[in-house]
Amino acid sequence: MSVTVLHPGSNTVVRGLATRVDVAARADAVSGAILGAVFPDRADDATFVATLSRCSQENVANVVAVLAGRLALADVDAQCACDFATLMARLGVPLAELERSYWVGVERLWQDWFDLCRTCSVEGKGELPDLLGGSTSLLFGYVDRVLAQVVRRYNSVTEEMSSTCEDRRRELVLRLLDGTQAEAGDAVEETLGYRMRATHVGLLFNSERRREVTRGLATLRAESGARAALLVQPDAGTWFGWLSYPDGVDPARLDGLRRVAAATGEPVAIGDPGRGLAGFLGSHQSARRTAELRATLRRAPSCLCARDLRLETFLLENPDSARRFVRDELGGLAAGTERAQRIRDTLLAWLAVGSQARAATELGVHENTVRLRIRVAGEELGTALTERRTELLVALRLCEALGPEAESAES
Repeated sequence: MSVTVLHPGSNTVVRGLATRVDVAARADAVSGAILGAVFPDRADDATFVATLSRCSQENVANVVAVLAGRLALADVDAQCACDFATLMARLGVPLAELERSYWVGVERLWQDWFDLCRTCSVEGKGELPDLLGGSTSLLFGYVDRVLAQVVRRYNSVTEEMSSTCEDRRRELVLRLLDGTQAEAGDAVEETLGYRMRATHVGLLFNSERRREVTRGLATLRAESGARAALLVQPDAGTWFGWLSYPDGVDPARLDGLRRVAAATGEPVAIGDPGRGLAGFLGSHQSARRTAELRATLRRAPSCLCARDLRLETFLLENPDSARRFVRDELGGLAAGTERAQRIRDTLLAWLAVGSQARAATELGVHENTVRLRIRVAGEELGTALTERRTELLVALRLCEALGPEAESAES
């Protein structure tokens, strides 16, 4: 049974008018206005945008519920708004910018509400002063209550970060990465709690789940025998991490690190090991370039390792040239048909393992099927496959990264 809350200044017409509000559309308009006016530099951060959208959806829905008499101001619990405040604090966004986002959102919502009230007045369903007077007080009363909750959460998270030096570590790491901090002496190491005079493996996590990322890094450190670990959050859905090894990183240790990282299930890219400050920066850059391949790889695993994808990383610096190479080498086998994909998968498995029998096992098909597809590929390419083994393998790996040709050929 619903209960109507009779707020001061509320009336039957306002409550009825509130039921005509398209919450989803108004929330999209509010989040779009905030993103454009306050956070334009974060428009490409999908996690940030999603968090802002959830916050806007909650706020608009709550405002409408208050206006409609379904929710008392005293009962407003802005959980998504507080989650957004937590994110702002962790990213180092000034409180003034967070507060400004609310006033930009209020302006956008109030303009829409004003237009609705004016239409209602023109239709003779109520006087404009009566429609706007009480509802304006309710809107600003809502903002006052929510901002109080938001500011408390923001200040709480900021104090926590300050007590653990998390904010200083993030700022210092970002300065090292952009070159404004050129040296990493004792003072830098003390602030970071991390020694630069070691071999480093850079990590890049794509996740908004702070607890899982932190736990995953701790697992990687323990299982790989790392002396220390460092983790900072540069944006809403990305985490930069490092592990340090005073005794270096050999291929066996890197393989073990990759296996453990894959087992955690968190999307992570592992950079090439490097020593000292240059290695700290270089390993991060290789992890970053590797992570960028996740969006293009057709079957990207949760763990991407720079060592495994050096060829793709290098050749995809010029995607147009890479696409031309794939087209020239594979011809019709670069098409987006199921048939072409089956043949490409077979050729890639065969060239990678060097045996038709092993390729059949890997693909889960009969060896005769592998043999038939290889023969068909040779006929279509018009050349002995073993004569251009290297070029063919490179083209297949690039096609796997880039995806097939958009203009699919008929099978």
